[in-house]
This record gives sequence, structure tokens and C-alpha cells, in this order.
Amino acid sequence: MHANFDAIGLPPADRDLVTPCPPRTPRVDVDIPLDDTHADESRSLVMAVARAAVEALSGYRPLAQLSRWLAPSALEGLDLARRHRDWRGTGVTRVWANQILPGVIEGVAQIRLHDHRVALPIRLEYRAGRWVCTHLGVLLPGSHMRA
Repeated sequence: MHANFDAIGLPPADRDLVTPCPPRTPRVDVDIPLDDTHADESRSLVMAVARAAVEALSGYRPLAQLSRWLAPSALEGLDLARRHRDWRGTGVTRVWANQILPGVIEGVAQIRLHDHRVALPIRLEYRAGRWVCTHLGVLLPGSHMRA
């Protein structure tokens, strides 16, 4: 935004004090298919990771079974969350997912934890012929307010 001071002496109706920004051109560098097959596949993959994570958190599934799907940092975060809370009776209630780039899916699973809802942000990347969960977070109620 640029101010044009040449128009200050003109009557108010004739003033153009702000030079408009050029119109935005749409991004065309990434071709993301928008059909329902990718949306269904994305939701299914995020749901599978979320269910496996809930099973590992509740102790039903050994955490080591997820090492093939989860990157080491995601596995460590899941282990930390498992040790700091009682996760029995937890279940997946909703899943949102979107393929943001070819080979990259980002989603969120909402899980029920007693009388609270917990968000699990999940990022999947297609590497070496298979999907790998590169990020899996556990956002507990009020955790965003801690310093």
C-alpha cells in the first residue's frame, strides 16, 4: 500500500490516497486432484493411524508395533503422552483429512478421553513406496495455554 500525496489538494471525491495493490494471481504450481477418491483415501489413512495410536495409548497395542508407520519423533511423542495419562476407554470420534500436496496428507483425529475431547494432529508423507506418519501430536485440553 502506497500513499499518494499529490492528491491532497484535490476535493475529497477526486482523491485517490491509496494506490491499489495488483490483483493476486492464483497459485498454479501444484496440481492437487480434488476428487472424492483422494479425500476418502486420506480420511482412511488418518483414521488407521489414529486408531492405532489410541490402541497404543490405551495399552491394547504395543508401541513397538507402530515403529513401521511412525517416524521416531512421532513415536517418542506418543510414548510420552502414554506415560502421563490414563487412556483406557478412549476412542476415535471424528477424523478430518486433506491431501495438501501430492504425497502429503494432513489431518486431525478427535478422540474421546473420559469427559474431554483431545485432538491428534497427524501428518502423513509418502516415502519409499509407503505412507509414513511424520508428525503425530496429542493436544490435551488446556495444553495450548501452558507456557
